[in-house]
Amino acid sequence: MKKETRSLRHHQRTDGKIKDCIMAILVACIIAMTMLPASAGESPSVIIKNYTVTPAVLMPGEIGTLTVTISSTTPSTEQTSVTYGTDVASVTSSIIPYIDSIILKSNDFEVLDGGSHFEGHIGPEQEIPVTFLIQAPSQSGVYFPEVWIRVSGGQSIKYPVPVNVNTQISVMRTPSLTLDNTFDTQVKPGTRITSELIIANTGSSQADNIQVQVRGTPPSVIPAGVSSIHIESLPPGGEFRQNITLLIDKNAPTGLIQVPIDLRYAVLDGSFVEQEGNIGLDIRGEADIGITSVETSPSRVQEHTPFDLIIRVQNTGTGEAKTVDATTDLPIPGGSQAFIGKIKAGNDAPATFILEGTKAGVYNYTTTIRYTDDWGVHTLTRNLTLNISGGDGSGTIIMLLILVVALGAGGFWYFRKKNGEE
Repeated sequence: MKKETRSLRHHQRTDGKIKDCIMAILVACIIAMTMLPASAGESPSVIIKNYTVTPAVLMPGEIGTLTVTISSTTPSTEQTSVTYGTDVASVTSSIIPYIDSIILKSNDFEVLDGGSHFEGHIGPEQEIPVTFLIQAPSQSGVYFPEVWIRVSGGQSIKYPVPVNVNTQISVMRTPSLTLDNTFDTQVKPGTRITSELIIANTGSSQADNIQVQVRGTPPSVIPAGVSSIHIESLPPGGEFRQNITLLIDKNAPTGLIQVPIDLRYAVLDGSFVEQEGNIGLDIRGEADIGITSVETSPSRVQEHTPFDLIIRVQNTGTGEAKTVDATTDLPIPGGSQAFIGKIKAGNDAPATFILEGTKAGVYNYTTTIRYTDDWGVHTLTRNLTLNISGGDGSGTIIMLLILVVALGAGGFWYFRKKNGEE
């Protein structure tokens, strides 16, 4: 009978400890909810969006880390008056929170490092992770060290974080999905790119009914083929990969562009979590240089006569060609290099070489064009031919005139003789 009484008392004490722990967690959650600012109000403030304890369950005396993610609330505003002569204008500006200190306070845990990790402004939608190195107490239980954040001229907060030390109570088991991809960040307009989209569950429980939608940024970037993904469930540590194809418009503007992705999934209690991700692309235009025509001025080059060689260069690519210059290896005195400068996509420009006269003949030569675009330095080489006629052509003209006169005289004599015979 005494053994049964002692066993009953032991079970009652164990149940009482578990109930106390559960009640402590509920009280901490209520305190945390009441301590979070609902909005920016009249003074700037911050919130703790998330926290992570590593390992999730500490052993007595074990060293671990506590990481909290700090984010700014919607910035409040202030109005100031600016006077212009007799006019008074009202100017509205945002108030950005300035953090004086972030401290972890606890009578049970020893904070080994991270006493005051961050000091400075925190912008709208900016997230800052702060990590503390902690040592667990020697007794098992659920503890609530507090994160104290002091905001200069604003609402300071105290946030209790539950830390499990060698108990069987699970604290805040939730899924956490992340998006990643294997796309090359640098892409060319007018191309089709395919790579993997990676959905991973880094949380502590399963995520269900996962829906992923790749929206694109029409008309610059649009998804081709698969753009909507449905995953029934993803366990903790699980990963799902799906090939995604994106079409980059030929006229897409160069620069950084974000391809938005919508993510929605269900947690343990059946509620849905929505979040946004993106695929970051750096669109870089590519120049495509070619030679469209080769001319001379005058159009017929005579020996020992100065002339201009005009090589017209065209850019048929999607990006601007910069620092364009052309060189030739013609063995003719004069300029062998012509600087063109910039050629925008779809435009052309002449490379003009001013050359002195030389002897007649057929000259085979090489033209080299160098240019730079967003992808680097490029070189174009073409083999061309130049014909230089001999003499100035005056002898040929005189001979033709003599021949015409002779034919005319012969014709006149023939008609005169024919008329005399009649």
